[in-house]
Amino acid sequence: MTVLGTKILAEAGSFAQSFRAAKPFRHLVIEDFLAPDLGQRMLADFPRFEDRYALNEMGEVGGKAVRMNVREISDTYRSLDRYLQTREFLDFVSVVTGIPDLLYDPDYIGGGTHENRDGQGLDQHVDFNFHPGTRWHRRLNLIVYLNPEWDEAWGGNLQLQADPWNGDASGQSIAPLFNRAVIFETTERSWHGFSSIHLPADKRDLSRKSFAIYLYTKERPPEETAASHATVYVPDGMPADLVPGVTLDAARVADLHGRFERMFGQLKFLYEREKHFASQIAAMEGALTQARDALRVPLQGYAVQAVPPLGMWPDRWVGKEFCVTFTPQRKARGVELELWAPDQLSGDQVLDIEILGKRWAHRVARGSRSQFSLDVKLSSGTAVELKIRSRCFFSPAAIGQSADDRELAWMLLGIALSH
Repeated sequence: MTVLGTKILAEAGSFAQSFRAAKPFRHLVIEDFLAPDLGQRMLADFPRFEDRYALNEMGEVGGKAVRMNVREISDTYRSLDRYLQTREFLDFVSVVTGIPDLLYDPDYIGGGTHENRDGQGLDQHVDFNFHPGTRWHRRLNLIVYLNPEWDEAWGGNLQLQADPWNGDASGQSIAPLFNRAVIFETTERSWHGFSSIHLPADKRDLSRKSFAIYLYTKERPPEETAASHATVYVPDGMPADLVPGVTLDAARVADLHGRFERMFGQLKFLYEREKHFASQIAAMEGALTQARDALRVPLQGYAVQAVPPLGMWPDRWVGKEFCVTFTPQRKARGVELELWAPDQLSGDQVLDIEILGKRWAHRVARGSRSQFSLDVKLSSGTAVELKIRSRCFFSPAAIGQSADDRELAWMLLGIALSH
């Protein structure tokens, strides 16, 4: 089955130039993207609108239906799905966009067929940035429109905007015309949505139809990477031409009602999501508390630890201040420590150690292990507090190694009592 239009693959180079130059962010509009017979078959097989596929973020039936189970729709969609996985297609999109190693999503999370009815719009938004299952980086949206009869005056035009938070609506408006494809990058500034659909009375049987895929990569440039987030919407504000003295006719009042309903709906959604997040955070905090309470240092010898140490994590990394309390069950004549000073430190590590009123300063070369003894007499049944303060530390996040923002000083390898 021929999938793309006859000249599409050959035009990859010129498409790439247009994609790079586009404003307000990188995107491309391609006419006659699919082979004509394929587009017609996709339209003929387009699934009917069903309420079960039209639930919005609040769980309510809305005016938009999404079918992500693409391979279940028809043979036409199954054939298209097979092609979208091929190196020919993925390499073509990589050439056009300059993004290598693109990955197809077999689950079509958020993608597949989209159908929007009269009255439906889509507020400006940036998309979720990580695949919820694989944790891949979302990089591109590719949308093909399937509307052979559409007038731009009916609305539903894809609108790319520079910054809706600050009222900057500059950008391209793209009508959803049949076999027109739009490819655009998904970043923290790729704001897009579409204007509300208002069909004439004799066209109410029509709807805005499209097919969408999202492409991913395993890695992403650090300057484009943000913390994981869901789709972020910016509801419409007050119309710019609404000034004192303007008469509100029925259409204007209906528009204002629609804006406020969407805003209230978005606030309700955020409220419910905040409650959900709060319950998740409370559960995680409870689990962390249990984990901390169960945490103990790797202490060898006849001793018990009634409370967890302070300043040590489960992976045995230690921060600037460390304290462990233990009770020997037999007399001991000393304490042996083994630790490692990471090579990420700015210099050698110096530890200020205190136990039973005695103090030591111990130096460990950066990147080295050290094993040393503390000459101190410990009585049986008496609690002992060992404190260690570090003079230098590092943060993996600060030096670009990972997102770990802990302040790490050294790693505890073991403590042993000499009886």
